[in-house]
Amino acid sequence: MHTFETKIQELKTSVLTEVARLTWEDKLQNGILDVPEKIIPGPEASLRCCIYKERAIINSRVKMAMGGDKSNPSVVEVLPIACDECPVTEMTVSASCRGWLATRCGHACPKDAITVINGRSRIDQKKCIKCGKCAKACPYNAITYLERPCVAACGMDAIGKDEQGRAVINQDLCVSCGQCLVSCPFGAIVDKGQIFQVVRSIMEGNQVIAIVAPAFIGQFGKNSTPEKFTTAIKMLGFDQVVEVAVGADMCTIEESKD
Repeated sequence: MHTFETKIQELKTSVLTEVARLTWEDKLQNGILDVPEKIIPGPEASLRCCIYKERAIINSRVKMAMGGDKSNPSVVEVLPIACDECPVTEMTVSASCRGWLATRCGHACPKDAITVINGRSRIDQKKCIKCGKCAKACPYNAITYLERPCVAACGMDAIGKDEQGRAVINQDLCVSCGQCLVSCPFGAIVDKGQIFQVVRSIMEGNQVIAIVAPAFIGQFGKNSTPEKFTTAIKMLGFDQVVEVAVGADMCTIEESKD
């Protein structure tokens, strides 16, 4: 059975579970406001500054689980309230700095951005061009290149920041690959869910087909089989279960013709 690697994954699953449950029971309209308090009962905060902020973030996650901002075509969005405003990319000096006796980092800097304050090197971020020469010159590895996890993960340079330092996605550059989503340690970047729409469609009697990844069998333990999984999915109300690999095979056939 798959286990949670982070608290963020656990919270996301809890939100999706509650949204699905309330939708199935046709109680979402009246019960949606109770979701944050149920998931974050308090009285003490465990992840943020207070339970009120934690609950406000859960409320934002509920909205994303139901489809998020309809005016935003991207499947990935930033939850501003959850963003920790991580330091922007910069070279930083750690406590490992042993002073500037050898002056290697200072001599290596092409912009004279390094000075000594109280016996330790300090980098003027306004002068620093992030070339990394000081880090290579330091014999104590006391200078490191600090970069936002989401920025480092994005291969399209689509992550910027607003006036408050919170992450912002440039939708003109974003390809919705989700790398920023899995890299954010605060779960501030999330993908839109469609679980509410799927459950409602099943309840309305529509034909709904479940398309699953080939790895689905590894998520439910050694006693699970494709037959058991398919039966369970159909018991939920899905009409058919198809592996997404079938779609890949169809695309391969079409591309081979081209």
